[in-house]
Amino acid sequence: MYSVYLVDDEALILSDMQRSIPWYEHDFQLVGSSTDPRLALHEILDLKPNVVFTDIKMPRMTGFELVKALREKELECEVVIVSAHEQLDYARQVIQLEGFDYLIKPVEEKQYTELLDRLLKRLEKKYPHRNLPATGSSELNAIIQHLNRNLVQKSNLAQLAQQFNISPNYICSLFSKHLGTTYSAYLTKIRMEQAARLLAGSDAPVKEVALKSGYEDYFYFCRVFREYHGTTPTQYRTRK
Repeated sequence: MYSVYLVDDEALILSDMQRSIPWYEHDFQLVGSSTDPRLALHEILDLKPNVVFTDIKMPRMTGFELVKALREKELECEVVIVSAHEQLDYARQVIQLEGFDYLIKPVEEKQYTELLDRLLKRLEKKYPHRNLPATGSSELNAIIQHLNRNLVQKSNLAQLAQQFNISPNYICSLFSKHLGTTYSAYLTKIRMEQAARLLAGSDAPVKEVALKSGYEDYFYFCRVFREYHGTTPTQYRTRK
């Protein structure tokens, strides 16, 4: 599922969005929310959700300031502005910040449903489905799908376990039983496959390929790539 974070300074609105919007039915899951945009900024940078919904007028930091800060940190996420104020200047700023949409409160459930359908199409183009292994475990299938869709995120086994409400040991046992491998080995595998695809199919700098494959440390990425593919990223691209 694709991950969503909500920001609104009114707790009742946040609660209503969490309860009334059919997130799960449209392949989305909430990973966090906050009434404090400054706190939200730190949590979003840590969680790296696929989508951020935010109000505009909030104390201490506006929604636009929040989105600008996320863009400055080069966080790749879709942004949906939800505001009670309809102004042409706001619409312009949404466009400038590469926002996905601008909704005016009160928002009907049908509007949210249509929005989620469009968001899903955008994200599936951005992170195309790969040939994922089908296992005998629905839990493991969901975990595999999540990992493949969120390669750029820092994947911590403890956080993953918390997200799926199961223990880290149980996750490890699922990988061992159904795929005959470990969690970390599988994660390295899909990241290395992603890196190989990017190197062969684009002219992106190797540092950018590393980041898009989930590695912030460029030198560590090169070392892992060489161990996995038997050649350096640059040599791999030249051969292809």
